[in-house]
Amino acid sequence: MSINPANEIDVGKIKLVWRGSYNSSSSYTVDDIVFYDDGNTSSTYINVSNSTGQAPSTGGTVNTSYWNVFVRGASGTSGGTSGDVQFKLNTGFGGTSLFTFNNTTIRLGIGSEAPTSTLNVLGSTSIKDDFIVTGISTLSGQTNINETLKVDQIIQNVSIINGAANATSNLDIKTASNYLFTSAAGSSWTHNIRGDASTTLNSMMEVGDKISVNVISYTNNASYLTTNITIDGSAITENWQYGLTPATGGGGGYTTYTWTIIKTGNNAYTVLAGQSLQTS
Repeated sequence: MSINPANEIDVGKIKLVWRGSYNSSSSYTVDDIVFYDDGNTSSTYINVSNSTGQAPSTGGTVNTSYWNVFVRGASGTSGGTSGDVQFKLNTGFGGTSLFTFNNTTIRLGIGSEAPTSTLNVLGSTSIKDDFIVTGISTLSGQTNINETLKVDQIIQNVSIINGAANATSNLDIKTASNYLFTSAAGSSWTHNIRGDASTTLNSMMEVGDKISVNVISYTNNASYLTTNITIDGSAITENWQYGLTPATGGGGGYTTYTWTIIKTGNNAYTVLAGQSLQTS
């Protein structure tokens, strides 16, 4: 408080003064209050030293020479790049290219940088309790369902190969578990069952998992057949239906071989094998 020659008493501000949003060209005096968004944090600040052109904060750091925080707002820090879905990360927000929303195609990708469908999930997916699928759905990667999966109809994919069974070495389960060879076999054969060229079947299955692989081969020579498979390149002991190893491949039409593979340990399997002869 001061007394000037006119006997006027300067008591200073007797209340806080709201000045609205901060303006770099405005002059501020002690106890002025402003709102300011520095791109990181949106807060209100109170002036503690007369100033002009002194922003209250930069990148979330308060300019304490001229301002103090009056009411602190939430941090607006974001992460990732355009299209990344934002999520809470410490005091701000984070983002990753593996959690992406394409606003043009209206597609959400989880584990996918470029989603190819409305919901594109790559990697292991665990679903518990009810799982209702309406229409055609494609699940890529391993999908674990812990409770009951109720499906009204099942349509399986068949890889149709315009060639002979003996001309194909590998059956890639990541492509299909059912194979149809439309040309007559020219010799007997042994198929190798795997995930694909860079994925083992062993890595795709857990102990107790079962997969059935069906091979349908056109034949016109009873001498040509298969009685063995390998898994990831290793020989496997087959347990044939009725304990009888097939002795003929059938004289005409299609012959179906079914391999039911149960994983019992690391790179260990019990394989149940069956053959069905069909006429043309």
